[in-house]
Amino acid sequence: ADLCQIFTDVDGVYTADPRKIPGAIKLSSISYDEMLELATLGAQVLHNRSVEMAKRYNVNLEVLSSFSGNPGTKVKEVVKVEKTNIGGVAKMDNFVRFSLVGLEDRPGVAFKVFSLLSRNSVNVDIILQSVGRDGSKDISFTCPLNSLEAAKNVLEENRDAIGYSCIEVDDHVAKISLVGAGMMTHVGVASDMFEALYDAGINIQMIATSEIRISVLVSKTDANRALKVVHDKFFGIED
Repeated sequence: ADLCQIFTDVDGVYTADPRKIPGAIKLSSISYDEMLELATLGAQVLHNRSVEMAKRYNVNLEVLSSFSGNPGTKVKEVVKVEKTNIGGVAKMDNFVRFSLVGLEDRPGVAFKVFSLLSRNSVNVDIILQSVGRDGSKDISFTCPLNSLEAAKNVLEENRDAIGYSCIEVDDHVAKISLVGAGMMTHVGVASDMFEALYDAGINIQMIATSEIRISVLVSKTDANRALKVVHDKFFGIED
């Protein structure tokens, strides 16, 4: 097939969830990679598996409304890059943050922690390790909220083998992600995102980056406000 049209209750893919961000802009097109990141990071307009299959077989998708008859958003391999170089902003709030405090600063500790989690089917996302000082270090990571008990149990059961002093668990967190093809090669994207959060008085707990996205962990209380200020920063929406 040359094209797969997916009719839904929205008329395309937006720069953010239009139900939460009234100023969200409908995109005329978006790349497979950007759409896959947004779908994985909380955008609900397409299931990430549908985007994976379209990319694998190079079939263009079009997301459009069942009701309006207006042109939708094309999801395809190559998309003309806009000056902002940003595809959209997404939010996920079904995460939990773990911090292992007082780990011994020696080779193999991180491997021991994450191999135990992997063997117990705990999928880890953002990871942050502090610089070792005075023979100890801390490791923080996030995982899905539905893995909270499994992760906590395996870490507590293996406390002596891992060798940490205490565990801190915070399930009141959310992940805000900025997605755009090649944006990491453009100077200032990360600093602009962090400036928007700083101006709004929102504290960043953890940061993760790739060539196509920047994700930050913030308090769940600040999540909707963080989504709005980051979107406004990159898409020029004023109050």
